Amino acid sequence: MPITERATKNRTAVFGGTFDPPHIGHMHIFHEVAALTPFDSLLVIPARISNFKQDSMPASFPDRLEMVRLLAVDYRKRYPDDGLGISVSDWEGRRSDISYTSDTIRHFFDELEYGGKVDFIIGDDHLAKLGKWHDFEFLASHVRFWCFSRDGSARNDTKAEVIFIHSDKVHASSTEIRMGNLDMLTPSVRSYIDEHKLYRA
Repeated sequence: MPITERATKNRTAVFGGTFDPPHIGHMHIFHEVAALTPFDSLLVIPARISNFKQDSMPASFPDRLEMVRLLAVDYRKRYPDDGLGISVSDWEGRRSDISYTSDTIRHFFDELEYGGKVDFIIGDDHLAKLGKWHDFEFLASHVRFWCFSRDGSARNDTKAEVIFIHSDKVHASSTEIRMGNLDMLTPSVRSYIDEHKLYRA
């Protein structure tokens, strides 16, 4: 669904995740948000401790935050004509507990709501668990999910509002990167990982 016209109000979407580490797949989502949605900017919010990954966090929050910032730099170099503003927030990292999306939406709601809801970017790999997210009733009434679906087979079985965007497939896996496949990293992120000796057994 290409953009036909942009909203008159500056419209920002939220993109959250553990980003452990951020990779070319995340950068590709930045580009597709610019090309296929009405958003003028993207607020990227790394999780301090993901609710679904409480037992796995190989890289510290400060490292992941800096890598996301470097990914944004590489994105601007790779797609200089996109015009999508990228901001990276440390808000979840300044908290001491689990990073629940509902808490983040409450914090940013007045700033980011558009038509009574906050726009939130997800991949279709998150859709199956969407109904199990913490405080889902609140999310269903306060969030508009934009789901990037690669094969067109994703379905929304919840009562949340989900807008599907057909997305080109880019294979990238944080798990594979942590296991040693560094080809899925952007140059600045790879340099940071090498310099700080991250993801080494």
